[in-house]
Amino acid sequence: MNLLTARQIERLAELPDDHRVVGARKGSPIVERPDGRLLCVQPNGRLAAAALVQKAQSYLDMERC
Repeated sequence: MNLLTARQIERLAELPDDHRVVGARKGSPIVERPDGRLLCVQPNGRLAAAALVQKAQSYLDMERC
């Protein structure tokens, strides 16, 4: 079972050495360019600008001790 599509795998293999995978979001790898910009590798293999927004957890959703 592959978590990445064949096109995503091909795109990652083609990236320059100075790009690095820093995470994933919804099954798409997030790649950091040398200038610090983040790109998302879409399922079709295309690179798109990644806008990462971390969801804040409400204090009301905290687990009981």
